[in-house]
Amino acid sequence: MTFSRSNQIDKLKKNDEYDLLIIGGGIVGAATHTIASNAGLNVLLVDKNDFASGASSRSTKLLHGGIRYLPQLQFSLVKESLNEQKILKKRLGSLYRPLKLLAPIYKNDGFADLPKIFQKNFIAPFSFKIGLLFYDFLGGRKKSEKHKNISKNNTFDLFPKLKKINLNKSFIFQDAQTDDSKLVLSLLRTAVEINNSTAINYLNVKNISKKNKLYEIDVFCELTGIEYSVSTRKIIAASGVHNLPGDYKKLSTKLKMSGGAHLVLKGDPLEIKNNGVFLPKKDNPQASKEEIDYLIRHVKKYFDIENLEYISSWSGIRALIDDKDNSTKKIMRGHIIEEIDKNFIQIAGGKLTGFRIIAIEALRQLFNKKFELQDIEFQDQIINYQNYYNLSDLEHSIKHYCVATPVDYLLRRTNISWFSEDNGKIAVKEIKNHTNFQNINFDSFDYLKKEGLKII
Repeated sequence: MTFSRSNQIDKLKKNDEYDLLIIGGGIVGAATHTIASNAGLNVLLVDKNDFASGASSRSTKLLHGGIRYLPQLQFSLVKESLNEQKILKKRLGSLYRPLKLLAPIYKNDGFADLPKIFQKNFIAPFSFKIGLLFYDFLGGRKKSEKHKNISKNNTFDLFPKLKKINLNKSFIFQDAQTDDSKLVLSLLRTAVEINNSTAINYLNVKNISKKNKLYEIDVFCELTGIEYSVSTRKIIAASGVHNLPGDYKKLSTKLKMSGGAHLVLKGDPLEIKNNGVFLPKKDNPQASKEEIDYLIRHVKKYFDIENLEYISSWSGIRALIDDKDNSTKKIMRGHIIEEIDKNFIQIAGGKLTGFRIIAIEALRQLFNKKFELQDIEFQDQIINYQNYYNLSDLEHSIKHYCVATPVDYLLRRTNISWFSEDNGKIAVKEIKNHTNFQNINFDSFDYLKKEGLKII
């Protein structure tokens, strides 16, 4: 059975009892779904919005090892993340892409994550070098993967727009990147079309009640208004920043929110090609226009460029474990798994690189089985979708990636609305007339405006 929403709804109507219900279709929920179904469990995953519509499509797209957590002495988290890079490289295929990052060291301008003593001019290059050596050591990296010292001249050859004044020296180190939303969709398609499980977007859990050894679940379709009832033996809530539904709301894990801002620039004005730059003095801007202004101002501080045009922007809200610290920068980036009720757990915290570990740990709390992430299938198909509207890609995504509304295709199966100068305005007008979207209650233009896109 294909991963179309109509097929998944038909399957739901025929099967109303499951071994496991997963609430939340972000990266952790999708990974948990794929791993559980690979172990032979009958799994249903639901999300009240589209899959990957929260933080899992609004990240930095980095499968990073967490170099910024070294000054916070989170060595185990960094080592775990660097080890995960090796495993994900084997499992994700072309969704895993190595990325070289330049770290320029400027006089009187140290990295904000370092203790102040290590930001001093005489010690900053040395302290950063020690950090990179330790980073390579924790990752057990081969010689070709280890960091490199870069001279000033070589720095400007590689990044000609980078400002020359006060540059002390530079380093290049390696991390990795992915397309977060396409990773989520590839995990889910593998679970559905290979492992024969069920996943449905825009299906909102309204209430959870216990009956004998089962949980009775009432769900509501946000697009059609139709209600369904199912039962499940066990529940994993991987719903990010959202509280648990119904009477369980008061038992939700206490979380603190952290925002992260991102801009898609027009063209390649910084001339960095397929590389990345790790800039000093990074903060966590919190809101819309202010965060956009901050990012533009920050880029101009380190690059010789007058005008900087951007096509789109987004800000992802990420759930962190609330340890009562006022600063989200200092909160541990690990995860916790809390028991909400018997055979009912909630996952909170964590970061993109650790999705496999988090999913397996959660499953082992509920089931006495061997769990592992299988090789992800079909990733080249969704990666090769064009970032302009064409009917072939749209119909393929409806059939195999559970597209239920025009914006699912524009924002998360492709990057059309993020990367096109009209943010997908023309495409929406064509797509909304497709027969699949005729009988749903959904305003695509309003949705894109709320995303902060410049739809006029």
